[in-house]
Amino acid sequence: MARKSKQVPNPTAETLRELEESGDRVAEWASENAALILGVIAAILVLAGGAGLYVQGRESTRDAAADALAIATSQYRQAMGADPIGGPIPEPANPEVALRTRTEYVERFTAVANEHAGTTAAAVAWLETGHLQTQLGRLEAAAESFGRARDEAKGSAIEALGSIRLAGLAEDREDFAAAAEAYELAAGVDAYPLRANALADAARCWVEAGEEARALGVFQRLEAGFPDANVPPQVEALVAELRAGR
Repeated sequence: MARKSKQVPNPTAETLRELEESGDRVAEWASENAALILGVIAAILVLAGGAGLYVQGRESTRDAAADALAIATSQYRQAMGADPIGGPIPEPANPEVALRTRTEYVERFTAVANEHAGTTAAAVAWLETGHLQTQLGRLEAAAESFGRARDEAKGSAIEALGSIRLAGLAEDREDFAAAAEAYELAAGVDAYPLRANALADAARCWVEAGEEARALGVFQRLEAGFPDANVPPQVEALVAELRAGR
């Protein structure tokens, strides 16, 4: 959809501008939400796999993968000056330390993912690799890592998280059609608890991409499948304007 000049009074354009102004916050929310879920998954793996570090004879593939991810996660957190078990990860005062640590642990998490391919821990490791690559500005590599996470964990919430991260990257480069498609893929994963949010984001991005019919179609799916969902007011207003103009 071509952007309309600010001199032309148009409710839909005004709503789009509001969405654009809040776009960074929306993308940040999605990223933080994905990171939160990733943290919970990692914590579970730490708890489940940590005991295995002290139990002789536990050499199954899944336990080894969980142990490797737990150790890498704990050591990364310590290197960044955070509690090794949980809580926020502070930004080191020295930028060189942050750069060096992230670079080192991109390689470390990549190694965990490759060595334990086909496990849940590997998929989580790919998500963490992509997150660090994003922070380092390696966006193409990050997209590849998120795609690997998605493909490693078909049918799980981690598959959806991989798609959500890919959608965020697409929004950052203003490829709204790709973002909408990625959000729709995430919404299609039954195990993902935030499917309604993904559909709302997909509708928003389809409008940004100029695909009003697809936006309305996605929003109808949201209304039918999640009648009690809390839809962002801006998205509701935008869809109302689209419907009024048809």
